[in-house]
Amino acid sequence: MVLNYADNIEKHIVNGEGLILSGSYGTMKTTLAICVLRKYLEQGGRGLFVPMCSMMDSLYSMKARSVEEWINYENRLRNTSLLVIDDLGSEDVSAPWVLSKVNSIITERYNRKKSIIITTNLTKEELAKTYAGRIIDRLRSTNYYISFTGKTKRVGLKTSDLRGNKHE
Repeated sequence: MVLNYADNIEKHIVNGEGLILSGSYGTMKTTLAICVLRKYLEQGGRGLFVPMCSMMDSLYSMKARSVEEWINYENRLRNTSLLVIDDLGSEDVSAPWVLSKVNSIITERYNRKKSIIITTNLTKEELAKTYAGRIIDRLRSTNYYISFTGKTKRVGLKTSDLRGNKHE
């Protein structure tokens, strides 16, 4: 499904269609989202990759530093042809402005037929419990939902390495 989306990226961008890649950590969601974005950029498109926690940190700190910088960043989030939001649901939703900002960005992109690719560890049910119903409805109507299962594909350090044990 992701390859089909990427192979027809221009059509999907024109129609404001995106993807929601959902599943456990390490199941290649971010890798695939970046591959789709790269393909679109290589074809001359404009896009932006933003980890959710970095987006919220940037919006919060930029406003304090420079209103102009903050406005420019937010305009890029709202106007780029393809926005990839990595790890939706990892942001601290206890701050009231966070959910409001997520709602605002998604709503504006929906209204302007701007495509979004979202990666998340949350299930459909968890997304529905976290975000406003109208946001979930908008995402459902414009995004293909793909669920990833299985164990992490990441290789490298073993769990014992993280505990400080020596390995051969």
